[in-house]
Amino acid sequence: MTSEDSAVSTVRQEVDEAFVNRALDDADLNALRLALYQATGDEELLALKLKTVTIYGGATTHTLVDESDRGVLRAKATEFLLNKPVDFVERIPDDVELRGLMEAFRKEKLTDKDWRYRRDLAAFDDPPRQAKWSGAKPEIPAGFEVAIIGSGFGGIAIAVQLERLGIPYVVYEKRSELGGTWSSSAYPDVRVDTTNFLYQYFFEKNYPWTEYFARADEVRNYLEHVAKKHGVYEHISFDTEVKAAVFDEKSGTWAVDLVVEGQARRVSANAVVSATGTFATPKRFDAPGVGDFQGHLVHTAEWTGAEELDGRDVAIIGNGSSGVQMLNYIRQRAKSVTVYQRTPQYITGRERYGEPIPAETRWLLDSMPYYWNWYCYSIATMRLGGQRMQEPDPEWKAKGGLVSEASDAFRADLLRYMETKVGGRPDLVAKLTPKHAPMARRQIVDNNWYASLLEDNVELVTDGIERITPTGIRAADGTERKTDLIITATGYAVQKYLWPTAYRGLGGADLEQRWNDPEKGGPRAYLSITVPDFPNFFILYGPNSQNRAGSLIVWMEIWSRYIGEALVSLIESGNRYVTVRREVFEDYNKRLDEAMLSLIWYDEGSRDRNYYVNEFGRQQVNVPWRLEDYHELLEKFRPDEYHFG
Repeated sequence: MTSEDSAVSTVRQEVDEAFVNRALDDADLNALRLALYQATGDEELLALKLKTVTIYGGATTHTLVDESDRGVLRAKATEFLLNKPVDFVERIPDDVELRGLMEAFRKEKLTDKDWRYRRDLAAFDDPPRQAKWSGAKPEIPAGFEVAIIGSGFGGIAIAVQLERLGIPYVVYEKRSELGGTWSSSAYPDVRVDTTNFLYQYFFEKNYPWTEYFARADEVRNYLEHVAKKHGVYEHISFDTEVKAAVFDEKSGTWAVDLVVEGQARRVSANAVVSATGTFATPKRFDAPGVGDFQGHLVHTAEWTGAEELDGRDVAIIGNGSSGVQMLNYIRQRAKSVTVYQRTPQYITGRERYGEPIPAETRWLLDSMPYYWNWYCYSIATMRLGGQRMQEPDPEWKAKGGLVSEASDAFRADLLRYMETKVGGRPDLVAKLTPKHAPMARRQIVDNNWYASLLEDNVELVTDGIERITPTGIRAADGTERKTDLIITATGYAVQKYLWPTAYRGLGGADLEQRWNDPEKGGPRAYLSITVPDFPNFFILYGPNSQNRAGSLIVWMEIWSRYIGEALVSLIESGNRYVTVRREVFEDYNKRLDEAMLSLIWYDEGSRDRNYYVNEFGRQQVNVPWRLEDYHELLEKFRPDEYHFG
């Protein structure tokens, strides 16, 4: 469905001044100000007063149009929207104009580095972040093909890149449908916890989402829409599991072993892109007696929807994103629910979480030129300040602070939120107050989890689990609670980036073995994407790749562009393979480790409280650099950092 289809299907009533006013009531007026200026050139709009408000306890800020000038803006916007010229044509601003508009958005000056990172956050290019041939497209070598493993956000992003470049590829998907984690995650109330206006491809403009935070089915349907629209869907081989891949230096190709609908098969690929992601392998719950349990035990990633809840005694082990999302639904169906919490989490409310997008807002996004672009830009850049919360301040701590002024302010805000929900229960406040700093673990969004803990049929247990009995769970204090259904919301084995696929590179190098070397500190890659001795092999969402703020999907596009440029360089050079130089890889990871030492994940009280730190004591999930710095490293593929053969 296109945005034009959406405008027709969702708004069939008369658009009058009252309708427009309702749309403006729900609008981001600063985004509207820039869109209207871009559409009309009205200089008065640039002179309107702005004000900065703090959010998340002052940890970051949001820029609004001052109350004194909102009337002027609304009047101008209403006039334009009701009387928009029928021959109005949108145009893509050039870089000089776009940089000026971005600086006018918050009335700030951008450094060159900031500008280059932010440029595509407004997504004016069609498409943004696209790899290109240096000149005319060359003839692709006969039989050249790229194997993409996985059809989630990463797999589809790189497939779209290759589709536009005209490089042949096949996407191998072990399930019978696309979607990655949005196909496998079907537990109750599963949805994104980042607004869709960040959690989306920016090359797919103004998709008609029905909610601000889409449910899993809508996300999966979105991915299918993108795959079909951009010509990827017919390249997907479903029910195909990739078991192993071995590189042959002589031919410069990978021998890829598949199981297709139960049958073994081998194919050849010139390059392999692993897009299986970080959240692909469920982390198995392990406790004494788990094999003796006579009821039903299920991981959230393997929820089928057929699980019986009515009238049953249910246990939920874990209070991460999945455990928090599902509790409210399950407690309304079950006889009782026992929540087993190991580590208290910071859980926050999120504006518009669970709300539908009103028809008036959908109309404004479809009807106001450039508004979608600036609305996305507003959300994306508003959250950049949150990176400060991951940076301990020694001077602040020396004065008695816990981490930094921003982090401590956010902590206070989160604790206030918790106390507004359960403050009448001092016993819960004590159990729910974390000892670590915010952002040391993944931020959790409240889906009535706190409120559910107050229900008569819900109990929170923090004593730890001693063992699983045939009929229930015995806590460390000796109390045994009867259980019919155990739901393990224990997350994913994030160190298993590529598992269970086995990769063998130059000289028989074993990637899994290399990544399990304690002296190396676990999985490593250059820019999170490439590894020495593994030619023409690329990873999406690999080691130390998770962004410190903003949109993960933006980085899927950035990584995909980089990989596309690597393949362009390979084909244009006439070589068979390309692999990162070892000295480049080593230098990068040395700098990465040094940068990591100053961040929250290694701070006292946080190091042992997050899944980011692996068994070897190294933080292997997040990138240590601020977004503009990491983006600078990935802006273009640099052939001199690679060996061609």
